Amino acid sequence: MNFEKSQTVLPHEEVVDFVPDAVLIVDDNGTVARANRAAAALLGYERHAVEGRGVLDFLPSFDWNLTRLPSETPGLGSTHTAGLRTIARTCDGRTFTTDISTMRLDRDVPYENIPYGSSLVISLRDVTPAEDAQAALSRSLLQAEAVLRTASEALIGTDTDGRIDLVNPAAARLLGGKASELGGSELLTRLTPLGHDGEPLDAESTPWALALRTGRTSRLPGQELRTSDGTRLTADVAVRPVTEAGRIVGAVVALTDRRPYESLADEYLAAQTRSVRHHEAELAGQQQRTDRAVEHAGELTDFLSGPLMAALHHLHAETSRLAGDSSRPLWPEATDSLEALAADLRMIMALVNARSQPYRPDSTPAGPQRRTVLIDDVVQAGLKAATTFAGPAHVRFSVHAPRFAVHVDADDMTTAVGRLIAEVIHTEDDSDALGPHHVFVAALQQRSLLRIEVRGPYSGGVREHFGIARGIAEAHGGTLHTHRAPGDSGSTYVLELPAVVQNDAVAGPDATASAALRPTGRHRSLTA
Repeated sequence: MNFEKSQTVLPHEEVVDFVPDAVLIVDDNGTVARANRAAAALLGYERHAVEGRGVLDFLPSFDWNLTRLPSETPGLGSTHTAGLRTIARTCDGRTFTTDISTMRLDRDVPYENIPYGSSLVISLRDVTPAEDAQAALSRSLLQAEAVLRTASEALIGTDTDGRIDLVNPAAARLLGGKASELGGSELLTRLTPLGHDGEPLDAESTPWALALRTGRTSRLPGQELRTSDGTRLTADVAVRPVTEAGRIVGAVVALTDRRPYESLADEYLAAQTRSVRHHEAELAGQQQRTDRAVEHAGELTDFLSGPLMAALHHLHAETSRLAGDSSRPLWPEATDSLEALAADLRMIMALVNARSQPYRPDSTPAGPQRRTVLIDDVVQAGLKAATTFAGPAHVRFSVHAPRFAVHVDADDMTTAVGRLIAEVIHTEDDSDALGPHHVFVAALQQRSLLRIEVRGPYSGGVREHFGIARGIAEAHGGTLHTHRAPGDSGSTYVLELPAVVQNDAVAGPDATASAALRPTGRHRSLTA
């Protein structure tokens, strides 16, 4: 309630109650003599809780001297304070911020419903909501300023004429100037969009001009721009018009500079190029090493199949001729030694022949050629093949092979059985080389599995035999395991194949060819 320019008698109490501001009438002692409804609601909720109490109970920082009579009595209705902001306190102790205005009363004039001696009228207005709103606005401005300062995007605000009225630090760096210098200048003079031909766009075709004219948001990725100093750059441009009461009052232009991303892309491309060149050099070196290895393997193969094999053939022929020459009889021990040497030479020739085939990197290994045969024929053929691989001939066999038919590659299985027998009777001790050796061979049927066990007195000494047998097992989809009993120097090899086992005694027409079973060299492609 504003008491300025008031030169009339104070209205009745009903009129004072109608005033929206809280009004307190204070006497010379600083006691609240009257309080209107707004004051009662603001300070105590009941009129009797406010009236009769000191004004300092409600306005702790109120100037007490305002209630005293001055030396020179001013005119009626003279206002000593107006718009003074202070802290008020309610009857329950709550405090709030208020604006107060005061007016001194003429103590010689009687006022209706106002006690005699009242000297001051105080008007209070609660400004807490306004202060809260002001604080919220200040916080919002601080947050908006922080966002604008820390944003990596360049943000530019323009008015309806396309003049700059807001820039953040990123935009100032992009445009090449200070915010104080950029304000009020036309955005088109600071930043010029370029067309597909590299020529500047006219003023009406710029993204912000279109947004101000149509009121629609636009987003242009990869827009070519040119700054006032001639720098060309690529940026993603987003323009959003600003409206107030349904009317366009400006636009906000957001620019995302693509140059850092292009720099990162160039660095990544350069790193990938260096990596590719490094790998190309590594591949070239590896190819050279591979070519040298293939060339060396070819030379070794030619030597094995040529001069070495010819020498072994000649040595085997001479040894066999001496052992079997009846015109010059030898003592029995010498004959046995010659026969053992001839057997060893046959084994060496078989091993050399197994490794003397030329290596072709682009060749596809041949798979098993399955047919239905009798398992006991396969085992018997393996026993005969073992004499070629093993060397010494003094071997006693214990064979357990029922007559049941299996569907396998018979030649490869013959080779596998012969190699395993040679493995278990081979020894590096010359004193035991002549035997006799006892070898146990068994073929068993376990559901759809074919199980072949070979057990002998030694643990093997030629890695070639075991490698070839394992390659054959893997080619058939089976496994090869080794077992050794405690305290026994020999080994037991278990070959298991998932073969189709038939219980018929006669395997069919293919079984008549079982006598032609022989070890084959096709397994070499499986173990390469």
